[in-house]
Amino acid sequence: MMARTMLKENRLEIESPSKACRGTAKEQNQIIEVMPNRNEPRRQYDETFKRAAVEYLQKTGSTVEAAAAELGIPSAELRNWNKKASQQQPAKNLTGIAQLKAENEALRNEVLHLQVQWDILKTTLGVLSTTVGTTKGIA
Repeated sequence: MMARTMLKENRLEIESPSKACRGTAKEQNQIIEVMPNRNEPRRQYDETFKRAAVEYLQKTGSTVEAAAAELGIPSAELRNWNKKASQQQPAKNLTGIAQLKAENEALRNEVLHLQVQWDILKTTLGVLSTTVGTTKGIA
């Protein structure tokens, strides 16, 4: 027969075939961890919260357990989010030359866009100035 452990009103009760041991958890020098109720739905966190939690963990430099306790989330969840973020991060980082090439391309596109806008403004100004001048001449 196996020992049976029960937690009733913050009291630990252990019943075994050989002896019965009763008292509070403190009296027994044991740490009791209560398992979450499996009938309760798991909490869902959105991506922005996950990113913010990982960013907080990295900025503070604290342990995963401490940061998770401060945020009120399970440490295993934060550890998984941090692991996923660190795996995705190298793909986003570019080397120095690749970063300069990307910036150069973005600036070239912006220059092209501004040139098109400038041409449109010149054309519009030209149409308005000729329209205004001919209207005065007709009247």
